[in-house]
Amino acid sequence: MLRGKVRALAVHLDGSERTDLPAFSGGDPVSGRVVVEVTGDVRVRRLDVTARGVAKVRWTESRNAGANTAYTQNYTEEVEYLRHQDTLIGQPRGRRRRRRRNKVEKKERNDESNKTK
Repeated sequence: MLRGKVRALAVHLDGSERTDLPAFSGGDPVSGRVVVEVTGDVRVRRLDVTARGVAKVRWTESRNAGANTAYTQNYTEEVEYLRHQDTLIGQPRGRRRRRRRNKVEKKERNDESNKTK
């Protein structure tokens, strides 16, 4: 954990200079840079990035239900379009654990083969 060592963390999407909130459509390439500014030397074992694309909307509709009766209906909707995780530095989660187990199993096999000699 890098508590207190990260001065700034930013994701700069290519083309986001044109608008405050970049918008993408299906098939559009999304590219950019991840910038991490630290206060000193840091050893990084792994850096994961998760991208999530969500659309949220809220609106109200007012209706009359007669001469003296009106009501307001509130609507909300949320749709998730994208959820993707990737490892930029280091081994992705899961692979590292398997490698550790394999090293332990290999060591145990070597210990057993040394006993039989």
